[in-house]
Amino acid sequence: MNRANKIINELIQKKLKFPEDFINKIILGDALDLIKLIPDNSVDVVLTDPPYGLSKDEIRNDADLTTFYRILPECYRVLKDDSFFITFFSTKLLPKLFENNPFKYFWQIVLYCPEGMVKSPIGYTKYMSAFVFKKGNPKIPHLGKDIFVDTPGKMVEPDEGYIDHPTPKPKHFLKEILKMFTREDNIVLDPFIGSGSTAVACIQLNRKFIGFEIEESYWKLAQKRVSKFVDHKTCYQRKLFFMRGKKNEHTS
Repeated sequence: MNRANKIINELIQKKLKFPEDFINKIILGDALDLIKLIPDNSVDVVLTDPPYGLSKDEIRNDADLTTFYRILPECYRVLKDDSFFITFFSTKLLPKLFENNPFKYFWQIVLYCPEGMVKSPIGYTKYMSAFVFKKGNPKIPHLGKDIFVDTPGKMVEPDEGYIDHPTPKPKHFLKEILKMFTREDNIVLDPFIGSGSTAVACIQLNRKFIGFEIEESYWKLAQKRVSKFVDHKTCYQRKLFFMRGKKNEHTS
């Protein structure tokens, strides 16, 4: 670890304490730094949509899989024994999901999108997948199914309108996943929370969440969305921002 990153980690540790500064919070900062502040075996489930090499200009660290591979061992560390790690991933790059992966593959959950029109090498893709891995031998709390159908219409969130994020995941799909793989009051970690869909789904299902987001514009979007469902003054949170390699701190 270089001196600059060591200083940043020391500053973060002075500012943030687990669990009071993490539970039901969306923290603006680098997940690779923030996750180190979560103790071992503290999280019930990881559910995330990480940067995975699609080279989207709007998504930081999306040029390759470096960030994804670096976060995997930390996710394994913070997850409790006999727990699930659930991630979205690129179909095109799917074999790479199994490289450098400390988790064991368990299953795949699919959302069929009848009106989907995402270009792909075969023409158009009309589904998205969440890949379920496990640490140890967990039991599914609530048995369900592995294929769901997207809501009609081209809005990602019909009850909220347009979500200004390049890859928002429908909260109704996340809720179906959470219903199967979590229990009430479980702690769900999303280290790349983006527009905040995981947090909203957790609130609606009475789950606890921890979210990290490196882009301030998406952090603000997630805060705005969550504030529609909870009292933001009691749920979260002073504003903290740490960039890798330099200090950039804001508080409110």
